[in-house]
Amino acid sequence: MKLKRVHKSGDIGTEEFDEVYRSYLKPVYAFVAYRVVSRADAEDVTSATFEKAWRAFSRFDSTKGAVSTWLFTIARNCLNDHLRRQVRRPPSVELNEGLKSDAHDQPEDRLQALELRRELLVAIESLNDSEREILALKFGGSLNNREIGRLLSISESNAGTILYRSLIKLKNQLEGGIEND
Repeated sequence: MKLKRVHKSGDIGTEEFDEVYRSYLKPVYAFVAYRVVSRADAEDVTSATFEKAWRAFSRFDSTKGAVSTWLFTIARNCLNDHLRRQVRRPPSVELNEGLKSDAHDQPEDRLQALELRRELLVAIESLNDSEREILALKFGGSLNNREIGRLLSISESNAGTILYRSLIKLKNQLEGGIEND
């Protein structure tokens, strides 16, 4: 999304912010949800992101960078603040989330899906912070490697390499294989 103008102090640009909100709500939420277990926490962090973005929108300068980079930087900061406040604990699955399903699903299918989700959370937790963040930006935030590189101040190639290696680690962890460092 490309904004049409540079915002001046006092020129909030409500219509433009509404467009940013509509365009980026789902990707920002998905990015955050990849990094936290609870839906409530994902909603809180996403809300804080857009609240901060709204307050700072009058200072956004489209000539200095893309709105996606600016917004995901705010989301990363809000997420980091949230994670610092959390007590480090092993990942857990909210049972209610895992058991919600269509009326046609069998209880065994729901429990199996819940177990797979738990295994995936454990596997993701085994990655380092950088790897988890790149996965969240790629698959949660739907950013491409170039955007991830810009956001994290690394090259596009480095972002792709870290992503690839992270996926290999996840695959090995989930299949019970041996991790190659």
